[in-house]
Amino acid sequence: MSKKATIAELFELAIGAEKAAETLYRGLEAKFAHHPKVADFWRAYAIEEAGHARWLKHLRDRISPEQLSAPADPSVQRGMHEAHEFSIEDALKGIKNLEDAYQLANELESAETNATFEFLITNFPSDEKTQSFLRTQLKSHVGKIMIEFPVQFQPVAARRAIKALE
Repeated sequence: MSKKATIAELFELAIGAEKAAETLYRGLEAKFAHHPKVADFWRAYAIEEAGHARWLKHLRDRISPEQLSAPADPSVQRGMHEAHEFSIEDALKGIKNLEDAYQLANELESAETNATFEFLITNFPSDEKTQSFLRTQLKSHVGKIMIEFPVQFQPVAARRAIKALE
């Protein structure tokens, strides 16, 4: 990545981060295929990540070439660069049980990717209805792990007892 990344480059990094998160959640779905409710939970996350990538592409496509060529905010650029360096393969190798997966998802959902997504929505507004929908989706997506995780696996001890498939 260049020292002075553009807004267009930031969009590409953000879209790539959403696609990477989708891949990670597909990997978690496979690792917990032996527990259908858990696998379904991870599949739903993967689908949401794919939707985030589509929305980012849609927003990017509505921005003028002049805006896209403008310099990106250096702090957002750093965060996206760090997210881009995240190794999905290594992360999945480190998942030994459902607790590991749960903690990884919490870290991922609290990461800079979501801050960048919010930044792009705020700085490149479309109509109010779309902006409201995206904010609602983002907030529900981030909180989903704590609120909608299958009830029987909410206790830490229960998550530790569920081993991941290799």
